[in-house]
Amino acid sequence: MATINPPAWMQAGSYPARNDRLSSSLFGTYPGFSADEAFPLRTRSGVKPSYQNQQLKVRAAGTPNMTVIVSGGMAYIDSRDTGGSGLYACANDADVTLTVAAAGGAGQYRKDTVVASVYDAEYAGALSQWSLEVIQGPYAASAGATVRGTLPTNCVPLADLAIAPSQTSVTNSNITDVRVYTVAEGGIVPITASTDMARPAPGQVRYRTDTDTFVYGKADGTTAALLDSSGQGIGSQMYKDKNGVDGTRQSNTLALDADLQFSLAANAKYTVEGMLYWSTTDATNSDFTVDFQIPSGAVGRWIGHAQPTSATSSEGIVRTMTSAVDAGRDYGATTDTANPLGMALTAVISTTSAGTYGLLWARTGGSGIVTLYGWSWMALTRRA
Repeated sequence: MATINPPAWMQAGSYPARNDRLSSSLFGTYPGFSADEAFPLRTRSGVKPSYQNQQLKVRAAGTPNMTVIVSGGMAYIDSRDTGGSGLYACANDADVTLTVAAAGGAGQYRKDTVVASVYDAEYAGALSQWSLEVIQGPYAASAGATVRGTLPTNCVPLADLAIAPSQTSVTNSNITDVRVYTVAEGGIVPITASTDMARPAPGQVRYRTDTDTFVYGKADGTTAALLDSSGQGIGSQMYKDKNGVDGTRQSNTLALDADLQFSLAANAKYTVEGMLYWSTTDATNSDFTVDFQIPSGAVGRWIGHAQPTSATSSEGIVRTMTSAVDAGRDYGATTDTANPLGMALTAVISTTSAGTYGLLWARTGGSGIVTLYGWSWMALTRRA
């Protein structure tokens, strides 16, 4: 390869259509395929996204038969006939009806594919046009064994069609939407998790329509969550306190605090910090129990720095305890409401499923009333 001259839009120059295609391609989304790194002028092909993504959507005929209908819309298709020839802008301004080949006989299953294809005689063949077409797949002995046929070199697949033996009509249940989308550089690409970019550019943001999540490309070519359905992106913080309202309990049964609880996302890691303050009306017999509710399958550790109970007074004036993230511990209490006991709390938690993480607390023995004061607080930071 060499420099491409003359550059586009030079007053005294004469240049081919390729220059205009490349000019528009420079504003296109990074392709996201490892093979394209060897040719940096590649651009991601795809359908132009729209409200509800109806552009170039494939659907069954009103009265199902062996045709399908492709809605109006636009696609941008990168040439694979040769490297670096730029994006073709392909527009369809009305519904187009396409015929599906007749089904085979007994034991013959097929996967046909509806595609938007570009043919450019400058590089290959005799045609200079784009078209919507159905590419027939080879027959297979079962539906699960079907594969696509050989697709045109320059195309964007729009839908796969499941064709069973002796089938006489294509319904919407036979149509699988396989469109991918492309946007201008810096735009957010609508995409599904299964068709996401293999190696997104650093900072490339995508919206996964099937999981309602935002993800972004990292410098090492991997993907990380930017924002999920719970509103928690990497580095996001959640803070809760008791809103200045004291809570009291006269029970030895642990219960979830109404204020100090959080909704955690699946497959995420959090660090926790907090301060808890409490007193009792019966310091001789009633202590304070701390535990945590966690989402199913979550793991982690927590550490509490607080005064020990009378039973563990040999530990000194502070009991430092490391424990599983859902294991409870008992701490001492005081009747001095002006100077209640306190705990510095730190923790780490890793989830596999979404759920509630929150403080469980209760009285430990005796008959006193334990108060958890209104300035108690907890804060979580999502780390991964």
